[in-house]
Amino acid sequence: MKKTSCIIFLSLLIVVLSACLNQDETVEGSSEINVKGLENVDVLNSHGRIKGLENMTNFYENMQNGVPSELRIVHYTIEGDPIVTDLNYNGELLEVIDDTTRDKYGSGAIRHNNCSKLIEEVNPINTTYIAVDCINDPYGMQEILQINYNLSQQDLFEFELKYGLNLENEINTLTNTMKKVSVENGTQINHDYNIAMDVKQEMYKRLVFANYLEEKDLTQTCDTKDTTNYFLRVHINGGQREYQWDACDHSKDGVKFTKIANYIIEQSAEEQAEQPKVTVQGYVLEKKGKELLIGEGLTMLDYQWIKEELQQMDFEDYSFDFTILVGENTIEFNPGDKIQATIEGTISDSKPGRARVKEIKKLELY
Repeated sequence: MKKTSCIIFLSLLIVVLSACLNQDETVEGSSEINVKGLENVDVLNSHGRIKGLENMTNFYENMQNGVPSELRIVHYTIEGDPIVTDLNYNGELLEVIDDTTRDKYGSGAIRHNNCSKLIEEVNPINTTYIAVDCINDPYGMQEILQINYNLSQQDLFEFELKYGLNLENEINTLTNTMKKVSVENGTQINHDYNIAMDVKQEMYKRLVFANYLEEKDLTQTCDTKDTTNYFLRVHINGGQREYQWDACDHSKDGVKFTKIANYIIEQSAEEQAEQPKVTVQGYVLEKKGKELLIGEGLTMLDYQWIKEELQQMDFEDYSFDFTILVGENTIEFNPGDKIQATIEGTISDSKPGRARVKEIKKLELY
């Protein structure tokens, strides 16, 4: 009888241990991104809301270091159908596989493309990953993923950040005010705060990279009283999002939002320029004497197809900004160059805009 009981006990123990091991393996090897009918999704692009951007970054870094890697990206169409892009890097070449068989309005085919490498092109309003030297594309390039963070396309973007032991400090761009309380004596200082536009743009970019429009599982886990707490309310167009957490939240989202909050706190201590520099960054589309026509926010792939349409294009029909730069120091630049220029004064409201160059330099593409 005792022997039988021991056998039953050992059998149950083995089952329990096996279940625990299988559960651990499932959690470790599974993706946090769930897409119906698909497995191992690393990045999900749902009409500009992107989950798993850190996986895209890791894949790019692996390629830079020659480490073989795989990545699965899913883009949702307007109708809600998934288009799958698989990236396979063997340490030397990149294979891109586009699967549109689940797209009711697509070609319904699986397309293979061999490319030499992946480029990360960073612009002030977007970051784009582009496969280059591809054998099956007209310009030898294929856009893999673009993250847009163009603040000028938003009707409203403001935020309120409260922080401190009891959320006693506040930075509020909605009311253009700032409140800071001294830790030593509790003295409260209130004054106006006008955030610089480039800081505001950077704040928006960081929120986009944190996928801020999705629900966040932020927590307040500190059991001590001397820790920093954060509350962030973001006003975006006609809606708003609220987040509350503390410095002990070391989850992915917690770390990202703490960095965002600390960026704003650091910037609030900096003196804001009354007349910040106005800069233009983009590709030279056309050169006429001492004038350069610049397409702002273009990628290297955008440049290729826009230059083909340049003679018959209507600038009003494009979401990009175009500026004519004038000045003696524009002579050395040519179509296809990517430049960054500081201008004198402001850019005219015409289409395209017009401005005089103060300083200009050529940027390395990659």
